Amino acid sequence: MELSDFKTLIALIDKGGVTHAAQALHRVPSAVTSRVRQMEEGLGCTLFLREKNRLTPTPKARLLYDYGKRILALADEAQRHIRNAEPGGRFRLGTLESMAGTRLPGPLAMLIERYPQIQLELETGVSHSLYALLLEGQLDAVFSVDAPHDERIGRLAVFEEELVIIAPKIQGREDIAARPLLTFTQGSAYRERMLRWYASFKRKPERIVEMNSYLAILGAVCAGMGIGIVPRAILSTFPAAERISLHPVEGPLGKAGTELLWRKGMESANLTALKSCLTA
Repeated sequence: MELSDFKTLIALIDKGGVTHAAQALHRVPSAVTSRVRQMEEGLGCTLFLREKNRLTPTPKARLLYDYGKRILALADEAQRHIRNAEPGGRFRLGTLESMAGTRLPGPLAMLIERYPQIQLELETGVSHSLYALLLEGQLDAVFSVDAPHDERIGRLAVFEEELVIIAPKIQGREDIAARPLLTFTQGSAYRERMLRWYASFKRKPERIVEMNSYLAILGAVCAGMGIGIVPRAILSTFPAAERISLHPVEGPLGKAGTELLWRKGMESANLTALKSCLTA
């Protein structure tokens, strides 16, 4: 069925007859009755009883009337959002896990409060996988670190993280390097920076243990299992942080700029709304 079919049926029921319905629809009466016959043939049922030039809606017509009201309201809402560029609807956002618990709660809370029509979907992952999902069109925007230069991508610098190496209560670079490295899977920007840190003094981690959350990494380091690299801000969320020793990552490797990325040509009112909350 087309939207015009619902409009015809609703007008017939609301106006109580073909003549008044035709006037409301700016059509001739014969066009209205013809459309009703086409609807009945297409649906395989009777929508109106014909009695002395009067159309009486059947229960099925009443059911279609209710559906039509809802469908037309949704169609109007969709057109308003497109024409007026109002934030709303599904917004698929990807982020690093460290940001989800530290930097983003405030801006996202503001986004939802200001724009209640936005249906936010938040997905966490490592920088490489989030970047791939953005290019594939499965995410509308992502937060990423060390994203490659790509003319297809729009970007906005939003945060800068100070990276620190976390370790059990030990001292010295050699002691740290001898411990297993606890980190996310391949594709993590922080993992790549840690490997470059090893390479800066011609070493490799003797063993890499992959974990899927910062909570797991922090807990394992606290228990003496190995070392890791994390944004300093994440330590504020860990209750036993005093049991971990912190070691600064010197030079450019220790400063990680986080960017908001999106596909050029795919900008939306939701993206604009998010930018406004990030810079508020």
